[in-house]
Parts: sequence; C-alpha cells; structure tokens
Amino acid sequence: MIATPRGVGDLTILGWVVFIAYFSVAALCYRAATVCWQDQEARKSCRVWIAIAGILVLLGVNKQLDLHVWLNAFGRKLAEAEGWYQNRELAQVVFFGGVAVVVVAACLLLIGLGWGDLRTLSGALLGVGSLAAFLLIRAISFDVIDLRTYIGGFKLHEILEVLGILLIGVSAVVYSRSVE
Repeated sequence: MIATPRGVGDLTILGWVVFIAYFSVAALCYRAATVCWQDQEARKSCRVWIAIAGILVLLGVNKQLDLHVWLNAFGRKLAEAEGWYQNRELAQVVFFGGVAVVVVAACLLLIGLGWGDLRTLSGALLGVGSLAAFLLIRAISFDVIDLRTYIGGFKLHEILEVLGILLIGVSAVVYSRSVE
C-alpha cells in the first residue's frame, strides 16, 4: 500500500485561485462550444472547445489532488520493490518522454480539430501551448532536473500555468461574443 505523500495539494491562495480558474474557464469553453454549435460553419470549433474544457477539468482536479505525486510515489515504491531503484534514471527518461509525446500529440490533435478555424482559435491554442510547457516543466522537475526559474518572485511554471488559463478564458469569451 502506498502511504499518502506529504504536501499533497496546492493549499496556497494562488493554488486555490488557479484551481477555481481551471473550472471557471472550463465552463467558459463549454459556453463557447454551445454557442458555436448553433453556427453550421463553426461546428468544427465546438470539438476544440469541448476538448479544451475537458483538459482544464482534468488539470483542475489534479491541481488539488496532485495525482502526479501519487504516481511518482507509486513509481518509487515499485522501483524499490522490484530492485531497480538505483537505476531509475532510465525509467525517469522514459516517463518524461511518454509525457512529452502525450502532451505534443494532444496539442497537434487540437490543431488538427480546429484546422479550418485556426484564426479564431489561435488565442485558446496558445493558451494550451502555455499549459503544455507548464506540464513538461513539471514532468521533468519530478526527479530529473529541478527547474526553479523565478520571474518577479513567481516560478516560471506557475506563470505559464496562469498565462495559459488566462489566454484560454479570454479567447473563449471573445469567441462566444463573436459567434453570437
């Protein structure tokens, strides 16, 4: 059995604000999807907005449950139990590579889904790109490299996370208003 990892959840004020922002912006994306569904020519965009809303909900849940911390603890216990903890670097590289492939594939899939409407989806897709960079920095920072780059007192990955959510939210509002 895996013990509860310490420090689970981002219980800071910023952590709670970002947690709420994930779900609020997911709702804005859902609103954009329902608005664009009424326009026959914009229906391809609906899938993009729904997919982004789903991604935001997953990231919001992870924000306070820290599922990646549980996964890391599970991997560590598995490596210790199987006797290859001393040689874990290969597993870490494979894990990061897998995360990178999934993140890049998701971004490419969203671009492909919105291909005919990239001009109006560009802000949201830039926001997704910012969140993708955030995820990659967090993934590589598990055990491999500590990327504690600070800008104005905030960690780079925190800035990318908030920027991504903000870009997506503003884009969803602008899109909804332009299609209505």
